[in-house]
Order: sequence, then C-alpha cells, then structure tokens
Amino acid sequence: MKHLTKLFTILLLFGFGFSFLGSDCSTGTDEPVTPVTVAPAADLTIIVDAVAGGSSFAIASWNKSADDLKTDFKGYVAVTYEVNALGENIAKFDSALVLKTESRKRNITSIARHKRYKTYVYAINNANKLSVPIGSVIFAGVYYNNDGIIDEFKDPSPARSGYGWNPSTGAGIQYSFASSQFPNIDLHMRMDGTVLTFYSPKQGDSRARDTKFSQVPGDKQAAFDLVEGLTEPNLSKISAVKDNVYLLKTQDSIYVKVWVKNIKTTGSGTSAYQTVEFDYKVQPITNMRVVKR
Repeated sequence: MKHLTKLFTILLLFGFGFSFLGSDCSTGTDEPVTPVTVAPAADLTIIVDAVAGGSSFAIASWNKSADDLKTDFKGYVAVTYEVNALGENIAKFDSALVLKTESRKRNITSIARHKRYKTYVYAINNANKLSVPIGSVIFAGVYYNNDGIIDEFKDPSPARSGYGWNPSTGAGIQYSFASSQFPNIDLHMRMDGTVLTFYSPKQGDSRARDTKFSQVPGDKQAAFDLVEGLTEPNLSKISAVKDNVYLLKTQDSIYVKVWVKNIKTTGSGTSAYQTVEFDYKVQPITNMRVVKR
C-alpha cells in the first residue's frame, strides 16, 4: 500500500509538471509573422523588329505591379533566356534592373534569327525580395526591309507581278510572273474584277508555289508590330489596301508580314497598271508564326 501511495504521488507530480508546461506555452501573445510578398508585374508583351537590312531586336514592355507606388518598391528585373523549341531555358541571354522611376520597358538587342528566346519579368522591392515572374511568348529575330514592290499583272506589259523571299537572308526580290521564275515567287498581284488583290501564285498558274494569307488586326505600325492574336493564314487571295498589314505563309512554312505603304499608278492609258510598295518582316524559322506561346 505504501508503494502504491508513493507511485500515485510521482504520477501526480509528473502530470502537474506537463500541465504547467502546456499552460505556459499557450499563454504567449506573439502573432504569426506575415511573410513579405511582392505583387508581380502584369501584361508582359513583346515586339520583334529589326533595323532595315540590319540586326534584329525585341522590346519587352509590361504594366505596373500593384505595389509600384509603395515606398519600399524598387522596380523590375527583366531576364531573357535562350530557349529550345519547347520553351525550356538553355542559357541566360540578357538581364537588367529597371527602376520604377524608369519606363517599364527593356530593349533586348542583337537577338539571333535562328534562335528562340523568352523573357521573364519580376517585381522587386528594396530588400531585394522578388515577386513570382510573368513570362512572355517565345520569340526570335526577324529580317526587316522597306524596299518591297510588286506590280499589277498585265500581259503583255513591263509589269512584274511576282515577288519572293529568301528566308536565309530575308531579302525580297521582284520577278516577272513567268514559268522560269515560279520556284522563286511567293506573292502574285492582279485585279479581281475591279479590286487590286494579292494572290497565291498557284492561283495564277497551277505550276507555281502556294501561299496563304490573313489580315492582321488593326493597321499601320501597330499591326506591323503585333505578335499575338494573329490569325493563321488560310486564304488564297486577299484585297490589297493601303495601310493594311497581311500575314503570309509560304509553301515552305515561312511567315512573312507585309505592310502596304503606298499604291500608285505606273504608266498611262491602256498600258497603265498599279504598283504596290510595301515593308516586310520575315521570320526564317519554319512554322514559327512570328512568336509562339
């Protein structure tokens, strides 16, 4: 009995001790620490362009983080990676801190025409805490030239109603619409009734190459720079209108943008024909519609 009493006393003290420790832990008044977070930037967009006859570049732009006006907000970090066809990072290509007092843009210079890239933008505060990133579409360098010219088809006449691009160099060349030149011609132009019209060369002659067309939303420079929301070309002909921009897909699955800058009449009387002058961008990577998701 004596041993039972002693055991009971020990258990009682043991339990009291745990009760005391538990009570002590539950009486703290510290609130949980809220982790510091930074709101991300928004709406990252890419423009892909080139110097006429020269190097290609991209411009990344984005909208403000919700924290942009906070006193401890520093700005943005824009990082561009070279990626593979699946969008997986291969190597870092460009990185920069863009302070919030600067414009929310990053010029990415000297991008290659046969490599793919993707840009990520992080918001950053003064403690160098980064937000989650927002990523761009996949893009690559393009060729740009402003010397495009094509004539309305007239037979016989000196008009040259064929035009084609060399994807290796981005150069465009005007041709007569003759069978000997069919392997080189990606664009043909003639009247459809009273409407000046771009045609797939195959529509002019079944032996010629096949090109498809779509119209880019908007017009002029904004449409020429647009890289998202482009309709896959599926038309065999499309009316040629000043200030419109068209997306072409050649028989070799090369995408070309054409901006009609001017339409003029060449010659006079029954020999007169219309001539279209245009700027163009050539994306030399097959099946890459300027940029990709």
